[in-house]
Amino acid sequence: MDLAKSFRDIYHIEDSTIEQLRLHLTREKYSKGEKIIRQGEKSIYIYIVIDGVVRCFHEDGDNEATILFGVAGNIFVSLASIVYGQPSQTSFEAISDVEVYSISFDDFWAVCDECPDLMRWQSHYQLYQLYTLEKRSTLTSIGDAYTRYQQYIKMRGKSTIAQIPLKYISQYLNISQETLSRIRNRIARGE
Repeated sequence: MDLAKSFRDIYHIEDSTIEQLRLHLTREKYSKGEKIIRQGEKSIYIYIVIDGVVRCFHEDGDNEATILFGVAGNIFVSLASIVYGQPSQTSFEAISDVEVYSISFDDFWAVCDECPDLMRWQSHYQLYQLYTLEKRSTLTSIGDAYTRYQQYIKMRGKSTIAQIPLKYISQYLNISQETLSRIRNRIARGE
């Protein structure tokens, strides 16, 4: 995982800024099923996935809605916490063994004070999050289940999808597990 690439995929920042960030990063490991950010609790960290797959989801009683997945190089954070100081609206869970870098908001903001390009990056990151949600909304509301799954394969790739349990993909695509299983069998048969 290339730290510079993870940040620069959103907005270009200088090598010196990447080095300033590295000084504050902590490497952490989470086991499959472990929550990294918990809905209803304030989160004081920004995370960058080094290895593994993370799922962002919202819980409402016994119901869950999977919102997005993070893989190596992806950055995730509770925007409710970082922007408004409120408890997270979602949980982030390791759906495989996961390794991440973390940096506290305070350290991140301190680097922003020293490196104006990181502050601009942060603004672009928030816009990128809105774009990601817009893409998800479009993907999950247009077309039939087969088309949505085919589009998701194009967007994420088969190797990433193979790491994600069927129930989470079906939640993400807003289709039943049974329907998704039939679609996957259809694709496997070459239909």
